[in-house]
Amino acid sequence: MFRASHTPPLSILLDDLLISDPAAIAAHLGVTTQTLKHWKATDKAPRAALLALFYETRWGYSLIETTAHNGHIRELQHRQCLERENAMLRARIARLERLGGFGAANAPVLAVR
Repeated sequence: MFRASHTPPLSILLDDLLISDPAAIAAHLGVTTQTLKHWKATDKAPRAALLALFYETRWGYSLIETTAHNGHIRELQHRQCLERENAMLRARIARLERLGGFGAANAPVLAVR
């Protein structure tokens, strides 16, 4: 989940949008243009509206891209760690197989004559 703990004021978010048409912005937020005008006049909007606008600005895009990149790096490192562990276990198994001379504790019971 993406987190935006602090959003810029409404006026800054609106200035950073690629679209400046109030009707399109109001439609995106699911409010009337009058409500959007009121929010602009007071420079305040509900948190849900601020977050919806935040993710349409460069800050939102940056947060999403950074989160995706960090997730990719974390998964890559996890995969590399598992590959190293797998190689170590394979080497250990190969060494034990070379030692030979021992079997499973229940091998005589399972032996077919």
